[in-house]
Formats: sequence, structure tokens, C-alpha cells
Amino acid sequence: MTALKGRDIAAFVQSRDKSIAAVLIYGPDNGLVRERADALAKSVVDDFKDPFNYIDLTDADVKAEPARLADEAAALSFAGGERVVRLKTQGEAASKAAQALIDGLDGGYLTANALTIIETGELTPRSGLRKMFEKAKRAAALPCYVDGPGDVRALAMEAAQAENLTFETDALDFLISLLGEDRGVSRSEIDKLILYKGLKDQRNGPGEISLEDVKIMLVDGVGDVINEAADAVADGAPDILAAALHRSARAGASPIGLLRSLQRAFSRLHTAQTYVAQGDAPASAMKRLKPPVFYIEQKPFERRLRRWPMKRLDMALDMLIEAELAAKTTGSPQREIVERTALRLSHMAGR
Repeated sequence: MTALKGRDIAAFVQSRDKSIAAVLIYGPDNGLVRERADALAKSVVDDFKDPFNYIDLTDADVKAEPARLADEAAALSFAGGERVVRLKTQGEAASKAAQALIDGLDGGYLTANALTIIETGELTPRSGLRKMFEKAKRAAALPCYVDGPGDVRALAMEAAQAENLTFETDALDFLISLLGEDRGVSRSEIDKLILYKGLKDQRNGPGEISLEDVKIMLVDGVGDVINEAADAVADGAPDILAAALHRSARAGASPIGLLRSLQRAFSRLHTAQTYVAQGDAPASAMKRLKPPVFYIEQKPFERRLRRWPMKRLDMALDMLIEAELAAKTTGSPQREIVERTALRLSHMAGR
């Protein structure tokens, strides 16, 4: 079976082709890898603590005994029904065990009584493990790449709809700007927001998630330290920024989430400067932004307008685009790239 892509992945996870007995789930988005593995496993076994129908393996297990993966896949359940064999591996460490499993399945001399799920991180197109699953007849490879804004939007809307909730347009846009690219973190934050509004059986009729709801639930958490860091950059305060970056890392904030917050902050300044260049006073320019600058933020925002003339804002936005490209393509640590860019920008701010 060839590697699944796009909508085919979602369809497969929702309703697995029963001829597929082994699945490799890989990619840089650990949260999405785990989510898809959980969904496939739950389609077979309800209870992950069931010792008869669910088993977790590690690299150490299959390294010591490479045939064990295939043996577990063929083992019958004492309770009857299909089992789940789940292996979390690092790169190519499980290749030998996986090859024995694939050879048995495709050769017809291994009868699968379990769905085997192998989870790992990013694999290049040259990866032996990845090629093995992409070419196999009875196995599938599911890539899990980091979420873009459209994926996060769809995730939030789907979760809200399931609980008879909708989003105000500004609330959804702001939520997406706060969240990063890790599916697990995004889902956790969205679930937190929905629980705050109340599940459908706890409410009388439909509900709406407002911008204020998002601010109350998310900005005071991870979003708060991210926005604090973005404000320190725009204010030209590297000392405050360094402390905010340290807190954001400890809070588990996504580096890409920080980058998005910086892009949003500088894009709003750029738009406001455009209005000022057209003849608006700063106060009028701030009111024209969508959403407008809140009252308590207007004085700091006006000071930032004075620090960041249009030419300097153009340079800042170019630097942020370059940082995003480097974070997603070079293989260098994302946090290092984003934090270095933030510190450079904080030193660029006018005095």
C-alpha cells in the first residue's frame, strides 16, 4: 500500500481498511502521531489496560528479541477478538523487527490477530522503515506533519460543533494565533476552552465562544507568557524578553506559537502605521484595527508606533518570515531560531 496522504489519512483513521494489519505513524508532530495512534487503537480495543488485548512494546523489547513483534501480532486473544500491539520506536531501531512482521504478512505465512501500530518521529524519504511500510501490501504509512492555521481552525470548529458551540469570528482568529503547530497542545487548549463554556448536556441550547472567553481561558496561561514576550520585543526590552522566554519554555509554549504572536503584533503595528501614513491620528488608527486595540493597551501601542516606523517594521516582518522558513526547513532547533530572532528584534526597537 502506498503512503496515505491528506483526506485519505483521516478516512483511514476513521474507518480502517481491515486488510491492513500494520500501520507506521510518523512525523514531527508528536501530538498528532499520538492522537492518530490512539484513534486506531480505540477502534479495536476500548481499554488500553486490558492485558489480553492490548500490549505496549519498546525498542528494548524488540532489540532483544526481533521476532517478538511478529509473534505478538499473530498471538490469539484469550478473550477473543482482535488485539492491539503498539510499539514506540526511535528512528530505525525497530527496522529488523518490522521487516520480519511485513515479510510474514505479505508472504502469507503470518496470520494477523492484532493491529500492529508503530509510532516514531520524523523519517526522511530515504528511511528504510518508511520505505518498508510504503511498499508493503498489508501495511500503511501515515505521515503526521505539523498543523497549519487551516488545520487548527478545522480542529477547533469540529470540537466546538460536537458540543453545539460556535465561535465569534474574532475569537476563532485569536485562538488560532495563540496556538502552535503541535496537535496535542492545540487539542488540550481547545478542550479547556470548551469545558469552560460547558458541554452540551450542561447547557440549555447552543452557545457561542467569545473573544473574551478565549482571553480568559488561554491568554492567562501559555498565551499570557507568549504575549508578554511579544510585547517585550516591540517595546525594545531585551531583559524583560529574556525572562519571558524562559517562562514560556518552562510553560511548554510552542516556539511557532511565539513566532505567530510576533507576526501578529508586528502586522498590527504595520497596518496601524499604514493608516497613520494616510492621515489618521494614532488613536483613530488603533480603532480601525480588527479587533481594535483595547483601552488599557492603547498607550503602550502608541509608544510602539513611535518606536517602529514603517521601514523598520518592513525589516521586522521580513526577519519573522525568514525565521519561520528556517524553523520549518533547516532542521535546526526551532526554539533557538525563534528566540534568537526575538532578541535581535528587541534590539532593533527605536528608543
